[in-house]
Amino acid sequence: MSRLFFLVILLSDLSGYSVSGNVFDSETDQPLGNVNVTIIGSEIGTTTNNQGKFQLNDINAGDQSISFSLIGYKIFSISLSYGASDQALKISLEKEPLQWKAVNVMGLIPSKHSPEVTEIVSSDKIMNTDQETLGTLLGNLHGIEVQSAHDYGRNVNVSIRGSSDFKPGGYNNRVLLLLDGFPISIPNSGSSDWNAIPFETVKHIEVVRGPASSVYGHNSMGGVINIVTRSGNGLDQWVPEIRFGSYGSRSFSLAYTGDTQKTNIIGSLGHANSNGHRFNSGYEQTRFSMKINRSLPKDKKMQLSYIVCNSFNGQPGFVYPDNPDLVSYRESYRLSNYLQLYYKRMINEYLFSLSLATNHFKTDYRDRDDTPVDESRDKTNYRDHSYMVRGQLQRFFNNGDNITFGSEISLDQSSSNVLRNIYDQPEQRTTAGFVQYRKRLWSSLVLDIGIRFDSRDVTGGEGYSVKKFEALSPKISLFYDIDPGLTTYASYNNGFRAPSISELFLEYESSYGLLLQGNPNLRPESLTSLEAGIKYQKKDISFFGNMFLNEYRDMIDFIYTIPVTSVNREMVKGKGIELGANVYLEKIGSNFNITYSYLDFNVNSNVPLLYRPKNKIRFTLVQRLSSFEIKLSTKYVSEQFYEDFLSDDHPLDGNTVIFPLETLPETYISDFSLSRMIMGYDLSLKIKNMFDKDYVLIQHYPMPRRNFELSITKPIK
Repeated sequence: MSRLFFLVILLSDLSGYSVSGNVFDSETDQPLGNVNVTIIGSEIGTTTNNQGKFQLNDINAGDQSISFSLIGYKIFSISLSYGASDQALKISLEKEPLQWKAVNVMGLIPSKHSPEVTEIVSSDKIMNTDQETLGTLLGNLHGIEVQSAHDYGRNVNVSIRGSSDFKPGGYNNRVLLLLDGFPISIPNSGSSDWNAIPFETVKHIEVVRGPASSVYGHNSMGGVINIVTRSGNGLDQWVPEIRFGSYGSRSFSLAYTGDTQKTNIIGSLGHANSNGHRFNSGYEQTRFSMKINRSLPKDKKMQLSYIVCNSFNGQPGFVYPDNPDLVSYRESYRLSNYLQLYYKRMINEYLFSLSLATNHFKTDYRDRDDTPVDESRDKTNYRDHSYMVRGQLQRFFNNGDNITFGSEISLDQSSSNVLRNIYDQPEQRTTAGFVQYRKRLWSSLVLDIGIRFDSRDVTGGEGYSVKKFEALSPKISLFYDIDPGLTTYASYNNGFRAPSISELFLEYESSYGLLLQGNPNLRPESLTSLEAGIKYQKKDISFFGNMFLNEYRDMIDFIYTIPVTSVNREMVKGKGIELGANVYLEKIGSNFNITYSYLDFNVNSNVPLLYRPKNKIRFTLVQRLSSFEIKLSTKYVSEQFYEDFLSDDHPLDGNTVIFPLETLPETYISDFSLSRMIMGYDLSLKIKNMFDKDYVLIQHYPMPRRNFELSITKPIK
């Protein structure tokens, strides 16, 4: 559709000149919130509210130009001649391909840079994947692998393009998790409490594949996952949902959205529990969230959000044929808190934003009440705290160029009895500065450049010397529009990751007899990435293709020595291809989607990289009938290597343990769902692992067989 809008001029007797109006999506005619509206060359600016409304006051007489910009839409500007009457506008913005433009990876926080390939998983897509946890959702996307004991398992570890390691879980995480643009990683391990996020409030999920250190710094060298929660829809609405399923699983959630003229409130309360699909794999969790958006005088805006999750998880042990007595009686409890404050306003021609956040995690591992005396173990605990402040300025130019610069400061603190007891209070202090610039060189060619400097100081506590890690992360990208709907790009990017507190100071004996030990002498990791791709996007058909070459230096890994120690690998190279297509047949109501990813690693040592499948394919069919919607999806994952550290057959080479190199077999997992709307109730029946496959994500950890789930949802206005 054309991006042209239609203009209506209304006369009034008010003194002074103003302009107001509404901004809509040109395809859906739905109102657009958070659109930047500025008088070019002046200090006057505002943003639209949740109903797409805006108003600019104190306009000088004469010719003026107004710019409308929103991430994911083409920037639009109009010149008007203001006289003695106020004016009202109706603006329609046209969408542009999200993958190569200034994608708002920061949620409400203005985007600092445009990642090359950003997949926007909308709320509809989330439902179409038939998943209700973040871990299971991500595991169905191309190029992403997820490690967990079960859907709601503890220590979920996510790997994008083979970046993260799965031994032991969580310690070698190279994917940054954001909540509305705020980092929420646990300081001790660098991993995240993935399942603490209330799914019922998620608007969409943004997935950046590949290094993003020039934007986000530490922990984003493998990619970024940003969970964007809802900011209101202009309605007062309650949305209750009830789920029942196999293994005694039950869940209830209640989401609320309320709007006034200047304040929007979004809240949710949820509870879920299950007996688990095998011994000691049950879980229980209760979540509460609240987000308040408030419009302030002089076009200022503020957002305050809070999430708390109290959870229990069983820790199912390995099911190992050679040792049937290897049973885990451990269970864990965690209290997670996230408090975030965001403020933005116009300062002259710049959009200024300030972000403040604090996260707190209290985690305890202990034995079950029925633990045999000879199996009992000491309690372990973690206390993690993080504090962050970020300020930035962003300017949009009339020709579509934009520049962003700013700085960040953060403090991470951790204490645990699984760290060496000489380190009483490990801390990480990080300061960073960044600048990003987007320039249109010609009508079809765009240049994106950026650079960020990070400095991290780490100490084991009072009286210990400070370890300093510094990195300069540049990035340069070129985007070329071949014709409308067809875009290609090429990119050079650097990434880095400083070692986590556990990788530096860990000292812990696992239940299966391995002593895990950190290494205070670790060097930071670095990554050089080359990437290119192409995308075609029209109304009913789209396809994409990406290829990448990654070179890791000093990759941190836990190697099976005596003890198991974190070390730096000399050189690791990875390359891959990602392909996908989507076809929508409107006449018969069918949607076909297929994705394929290929990954190959070359390691300059005799110690292999584990859990990196070479091939992954996912096919999804959604068929809409007059009164039903049917969804069928199938995922194929090729075989993967792992070292069988439970085996008694492990000769020594010096102090290196030579465990047998084994193979996880290839897997085909299919899910099916049937949904129907009856009297305003949305009923859905899901069958997961429809063909009852026996499979694992990590060695000797059986995943659920065929299971069922029934959900009932009804919005109440």
